[in-house]
Amino acid sequence: MNNLIIATVVGMILPGIAAFLLWYERRLLARLQVRMGPNRVGPQGLWQSLADIIKLLSKSDTVPKDSNPWLFKLAPIMAFLPVFMAFAALPQLDPRLNIGLLYLVAILSLSALSFLAAGMGSHSKYALLGGFRATAQMVSYEIPLSLALLGPAMAAGSLNLNVIASWQQHHLPYILTQPLGAIGFFIAAMAEAHRPPFDLAEAESELVAGYHVEYSGVRFALFVVSEYAHLLLLCWLVAVMYLGGGAPWLVALEIMTMVSIVIWLRATMPRIRADQLMALGWKVLIPLTSLNLLWTWVWNL
Repeated sequence: MNNLIIATVVGMILPGIAAFLLWYERRLLARLQVRMGPNRVGPQGLWQSLADIIKLLSKSDTVPKDSNPWLFKLAPIMAFLPVFMAFAALPQLDPRLNIGLLYLVAILSLSALSFLAAGMGSHSKYALLGGFRATAQMVSYEIPLSLALLGPAMAAGSLNLNVIASWQQHHLPYILTQPLGAIGFFIAAMAEAHRPPFDLAEAESELVAGYHVEYSGVRFALFVVSEYAHLLLLCWLVAVMYLGGGAPWLVALEIMTMVSIVIWLRATMPRIRADQLMALGWKVLIPLTSLNLLWTWVWNL
């Protein structure tokens, strides 16, 4: 019953958190780029995201002609559900999951299927290319992401995220003892969440909007919510796995710090090419995170 209550609460507040992060990103980007940003609807433009939600809910829900309706309608749900289910492994929500890290890696890998389904079900060349590109990106960066998560698990001797976070509260945070793993995880997490400069799946210069170019209304809103929920989840993981977690207010501060860094990078770095994206994952991050595992083994001798 407790797990059902937690799942219901998380499912209800995730769209609200996504709306807040959207507003925060717009405001921070405006400050970084010396412009105004949303400032008309509500205090400091706070209700702008709510207005966007109302607009999306009121838009007509269209399905492209000759598309695969089952794949087209299922893809947004497939994008949101794995991210939503992944929150169950976080120690602040359920500290009893002994294989939380294994569960997390397994459930997040399902998100790649949603991009492929969206691309193949839309009957659009742009969406198909965007789906293939997004799937290849996620599959490639899941390897260094998983290797980076193994370092803290090896040091703590457990797959329970609560044990990993608790161990750091009595020792040094893993960001100090495993800097290679922290850097590798952060870069791989940005690529997993399709954040700039790794937003090749939504490169408007050649793919318009990528795999969700044909979506509108509620289904498009599900993709947006899942993207920001993914960002929140990965920043939360950085706080737990490498910054040591701590009290709820400290975890919230660490999460917002990581979100701010991600937005800062969006404002300052140009989008990289597809071949550079793949080379970074396979030729740099996988050796880097593998070296971190070797360093962790030596450190714990």
